[in-house]
Amino acid sequence: MNLTEIRATLLDGTTKGIPGSARPFPLSAIAAQGWNVLREDLPFPLMLLKRAALDHNARVFETYLSENGLSFSPHGKTTMTPQLFAEQLAHGAWAITAATVNQVMVMRRFGISRIILANQLIGRAAVEAIAAEINGDPGFDFYAFVDSVGQLRNIERHLAGAALTRPIRLLVEMGVAGGRTGVRSIAEGLALVEAVAAADQGRFRFAGVAAFEGVVPGIGKGTEQGATFAETVATFARAIPPSAYAGLDEFILTGGGSSYFDVIAEHFKAVELPVPVRVVLRSGCYVTHDSGGYHAAQEAALADPHRHWSGALEPALEAWSYVQSMPEPGLALLTMGKRDIPYDSGLPVPQKRYRPGSGWLDIGTAEIFATNDQHAYVRLGENAGWQVGDMIASGISHPCTAFDKWRFIPVVDDKYQVIDGMLSFF
Repeated sequence: MNLTEIRATLLDGTTKGIPGSARPFPLSAIAAQGWNVLREDLPFPLMLLKRAALDHNARVFETYLSENGLSFSPHGKTTMTPQLFAEQLAHGAWAITAATVNQVMVMRRFGISRIILANQLIGRAAVEAIAAEINGDPGFDFYAFVDSVGQLRNIERHLAGAALTRPIRLLVEMGVAGGRTGVRSIAEGLALVEAVAAADQGRFRFAGVAAFEGVVPGIGKGTEQGATFAETVATFARAIPPSAYAGLDEFILTGGGSSYFDVIAEHFKAVELPVPVRVVLRSGCYVTHDSGGYHAAQEAALADPHRHWSGALEPALEAWSYVQSMPEPGLALLTMGKRDIPYDSGLPVPQKRYRPGSGWLDIGTAEIFATNDQHAYVRLGENAGWQVGDMIASGISHPCTAFDKWRFIPVVDDKYQVIDGMLSFF
């Protein structure tokens, strides 16, 4: 990957998270600014990344993949941060996953050569963009989901009259009744495999099977639904006639979000076909983890004797804000809201309190129970001791809707010294 353009990006006082008095400087020079979060050098609200947690999570997941013989295509839509993509590839990722063609274009701009579009490729602009990337770079390896003959015909129509130097590799997506996209039965999937195999092989090539267990109805109540779904997908893969993948160097079998990837992996690893099977997980949130939904999912996995996940990921994201008002007993207002923090999968949780001039203080009993665009409402326990001007660090829930609110995110060491910065491309 080539991150030169990112490192040269100019930041200044108009950039969210940069002091208003800052004169323009390149991102590459951010450590030289000498900023420290605890000295109030940066304006709040502020989303930050902890370097030590990022490194820890990368090591833990890389070890898990290696020990289980798995490949990895982390979902880039979690962060849309090319600098993190580069780190993921350096830790052994086989590809990077995108959810939209726009995301594919961002990844291509910074040199990612193998991409899975974990979604349906559809529409003229999208198809033409992918065709141009394939024809323009013989090293570009592209996969996309397909879940209907109608979608296949849509791609065909938009490729009419155009030649491809290499075919688009299609992964037939298996879904579930009441879920999201994907064929609803093995019979429907086999018919679609046959249609893909019968299509123009200069433009299309059946490459394997894809799934996403995270939208299986009821999966949040335990692993049984996920395991049943995973076995259905595995059964589908085994039922595909070898003639459909004759000539392939390998068969791609991909699934695994950020909560039940170990369940998916155990079922997918058991699939044996006449060609090598590459099991590709697509977890995205592992890289930063969180203090909410994914933390709870990890705790459930660690407590379940039937699960095969024994790692311990650490939250790398923190949202910092000031106590700006305490207008009533037991109520505090923070300087962050829906424009700054995720709220779709649980509200942030206050975890640390720092008072300039005094240092670290006990957080007490504190719960964020509501947010406006720029404010968070905190219910305080008795004798919490909070004061206006206190700095509050909150853990967030759901990284996917944290990164999309910040173009720039500082990276800090254990002393909250700013040592780097990352840019997102939503």
